[in-house]
Amino acid sequence: MYTGMLHTHTFVVALFLILYLIKTTLLLAGKNETLDKFSKKTRIVEMVVSTLFLLTGIYLATQAPSISAGNWFWVKLVAVFASIPLAIVGFKRKNKVLALLSFVLLIYAYGVAETKSPRMKKTDFYSQLALSDAPAYDAAGFDAMSDNYDILVHGKAVYLSYCARCHGNDGTMGKAGAKNLQLSMLDKGEMIARISHGKGGMPAFAKALSAEEIMAVVAYIKAELSSAADAHQH
Repeated sequence: MYTGMLHTHTFVVALFLILYLIKTTLLLAGKNETLDKFSKKTRIVEMVVSTLFLLTGIYLATQAPSISAGNWFWVKLVAVFASIPLAIVGFKRKNKVLALLSFVLLIYAYGVAETKSPRMKKTDFYSQLALSDAPAYDAAGFDAMSDNYDILVHGKAVYLSYCARCHGNDGTMGKAGAKNLQLSMLDKGEMIARISHGKGGMPAFAKALSAEEIMAVVAYIKAELSSAADAHQH
């Protein structure tokens, strides 16, 4: 359900931005009469889109634990709510500056939501995924070429820093559409691809984690978490 809501939210946000882009363009071009006609014809559509925007956004906000990773969500929320009165006043009074500022804030909010970062840099989000009680992860402390390297210890450290927020410590949390890792039927290659490229509500980690880190976390999941699936089959 989460993935469906995510796609719906993305779709209605795109429609919302298109409507406001058209209205802002008409206002900036001085076509006030055309703007009034367009606003009148699309009033119901805009109300429906705005309502879906709000409802799907609230659902995602209550389901996604990643919201607590950093302050991106609250920055997005402030930008969206700041844009609303600016848009109302701007279009009502035909004030180009206010209308344009409102649209810029909406675009910024969209960028923040997509990157989950106020600076619109995805690396900010990945660096804040670890739970507050998780041990600090230092990639430099794990050398795959070292004689005493333990891939499972490395994998657990990566897992707690990047995966536990949605999957839980034991893989069963299932937040934000996350699959139950204890019941996962993905093979090693499929799991590597899923972590690297993401799917649905799961972000792609290829740019945040090295190949060694992804291999390590897959080894940990397979050995310590998904192996528990055997118990469910007896």
